[in-house]
Amino acid sequence: MAEKKFMVKIDSLEKYFGEDRERVHVLKGISLEIPEGSLYTFLGPSGCGKTTTLRCVAGLERPEGGKISIDGKPVFASGERVYVPTNKRPIGMVFQSYAIWPHMTVFENVAYPLTIQRRPKSEIRQRVEDVLKVVGLHGLEDRPAPKLSGGQQQRVAFARALVNEPKVMLLDEPLSNLDAKLRVQMRFEIKALQRRVNITTIFVTHDQSEALAISDQIAVMHGGRLIEIGTPHQLYSRPKRKFTATFLGLTNLIEGKVIELGGDFKSGRIETKRGILTFVPAPTLVKNQPAVISIRPEHIPVHKEKPQGLDNVVEGTIKEAIFMGDAYHCQIAVGDMLLAVHTHPFLGMNPGEKVYLHLDPQSCNGLPAEDIEGIDESMLGV
Repeated sequence: MAEKKFMVKIDSLEKYFGEDRERVHVLKGISLEIPEGSLYTFLGPSGCGKTTTLRCVAGLERPEGGKISIDGKPVFASGERVYVPTNKRPIGMVFQSYAIWPHMTVFENVAYPLTIQRRPKSEIRQRVEDVLKVVGLHGLEDRPAPKLSGGQQQRVAFARALVNEPKVMLLDEPLSNLDAKLRVQMRFEIKALQRRVNITTIFVTHDQSEALAISDQIAVMHGGRLIEIGTPHQLYSRPKRKFTATFLGLTNLIEGKVIELGGDFKSGRIETKRGILTFVPAPTLVKNQPAVISIRPEHIPVHKEKPQGLDNVVEGTIKEAIFMGDAYHCQIAVGDMLLAVHTHPFLGMNPGEKVYLHLDPQSCNGLPAEDIEGIDESMLGV
């Protein structure tokens, strides 16, 4: 089996903004490896350091410490005094604002990086035509930029970033200026384009659904630190951190104390206000320590009659039920807890009605009940 190649490596990256008392530590030892040909997303709330990390890879920000390598060659290394300027790095970049020049045609916009390099006109013509075919704009070469739709402008920005044949594509919240419907459509287009050209791509977003939809891997960030890295399915269905569980969509958190860790395909057990529940434990849980169970609303089956022979069945009362077309979104009181539950549209849900919830042990993720500080590096990686 061939060894996995990493196109981008970041090691112990440190970055500060400001000086003296106003100095802010914005990147705190970021380390990660991005596989060749993957679409890798930096995801987190505003101010978490995701765009700053991207700009450090691009050379638009100079870190105070650490090392960045692209295709095995260092472009920044604080200990070796290596700093390769942006225009010498093998990258293409698409900005949030697209940066499409309104006085130019589609062809002129895409050709611009090659034009300023004084490439032969025949080479420019051929490369621009090739990349416009890739992004689906062939035949629009002479169209003025102001006459393009938002989606077409986005494709022009991608084409311009690709025309230099970079080894890494950097996308800084490229969909944020589009309307909701077009954003959903462009998710499919970005994923298809990235697969078609097989280029290593780093995507920055604060939109959780966007990250889940397009990514091969996601690095969740908060406060200048990496919180957790994994595939979209791993982070959504089997998070190792409470922050990841709550940031990547709606979830229910049930507090308790671990009384049995399980192992060897045996579920753990946690003591809660609603009795003892079984769950799948995160690897960092400790017996007799506080923990939380995280379970997604769509993973809680609702029964009108009490099911027999199942673990983790609790009785509740429907407080609110909103019909959403494809599901009922409900709030169900279980003692003093209020659980969010998404259930089938054909199952009538009436406020005040008694129901039974099956908190399936395989959908109950047992997580440390810690706050965001004190990141355990064993929680990173896949």
